[in-house]
Amino acid sequence: MSIGQRVTRWWRSRRADSDDPGALKDRLDETYRNQTALLRQVRRGVADVATSRKRVELQLASIAQQASQLDDQARQAVDQGNDDVARAFLTRKVMLEKTAADLEERRASLKAEEDKLELAAMKVEQEVEGFRVRKDTLAARHTAASARAEINSATTGIGSAVSDVNQAMESAERRTRELEAQSDAVDELVAEGIVTKAGESPDDALRRQFDAALDDAEVDRQLDQITHRKDDSGTHPISE
Repeated sequence: MSIGQRVTRWWRSRRADSDDPGALKDRLDETYRNQTALLRQVRRGVADVATSRKRVELQLASIAQQASQLDDQARQAVDQGNDDVARAFLTRKVMLEKTAADLEERRASLKAEEDKLELAAMKVEQEVEGFRVRKDTLAARHTAASARAEINSATTGIGSAVSDVNQAMESAERRTRELEAQSDAVDELVAEGIVTKAGESPDDALRRQFDAALDDAEVDRQLDQITHRKDDSGTHPISE
């Protein structure tokens, strides 16, 4: 990936981050509601046209029945030798047939309009369904991206916090070692009588220092005695 492409991708991600997720979701939901409302309107149009077509078909069926009855009546009048009555029946039949022809044209027109609206409804329904899938997919991706961003942010924060804690612990360890060394040195000075113990008077400290010096002198004397005996006998004395 080139530097320009990386900059473009970074800029787009910055723009995406600057968008309000709530506002984007509201816009998507509003668009989906508008599309579903349009789909309902188209379906109502299809239903209205279908209802009108069915009414025309009922009228055509009624006219066909009436025309058949008038034809039978005309035949009966002819059989009875009453041609004028037969003519009247046939005249009404012809008028009904003309009305039926007009209604048939209207029915065909309504059927064509109904077919067009059905195709439009199918197209709108497919578009609405496609938009819904895209909307839900985008919502899922956005949720996943937000979760990943929160995890990355939390991880970064934890790493930074751990680093700060490690530094504090290292500083505390150094200070602890310094205090331990200082305490050990004070203990040695106290043991040697150079520094007084808590609640100890200067005379007591001096006496303790003198006693420690005597103990050291006695240890040196006995060590020197053992050394001289070894030199004289060549072996260590055996205690009886």
